[in-house]
Amino acid sequence: MRLILWLPVLAGIAAGAAWLTRPGSDAFDAHLRAAIERRIATTDVGTGDDPVATIALVGCKLRPSDCFTLLRQSLDVTIEDRVLYTRFHVKGLNHAATCTGAFTRIWCREDPLGS
Repeated sequence: MRLILWLPVLAGIAAGAAWLTRPGSDAFDAHLRAAIERRIATTDVGTGDDPVATIALVGCKLRPSDCFTLLRQSLDVTIEDRVLYTRFHVKGLNHAATCTGAFTRIWCREDPLGS
C-alpha cells in the first residue's frame, strides 16, 4: 500500500529530473563535435576510392575544429523541445539521423533517406 502512495512522488521526481537535464543545442553541438573528431581520428587516409574525400580527410586531420565548423554549417538540424526530452532531426551530406536527448545524454539512430 505504501508503494502505491510513493509511486506518484517518485514519478514526479523522475519527471522533474528529466525536465531539468534535457540537453539543448549546445550539448548537441558538443556531441556532434565529439563524434566527428572521433571519426576523423579513427579513419585512415587513403582507404577510400574517392580522391576528393581523401583530400578532405587530410584537411580535417590537420584542423579538426575547422572541419567541424564546415560540416556543422552544411547540416540542417531541427530541434523539437519536448517536456521531458529533446529530439534533434539532422539532415545533410546524403545522410539523415534522429537523435534523442534526455538526462544529459544524447543517442542517435540513422534514418533512411527520404523519410
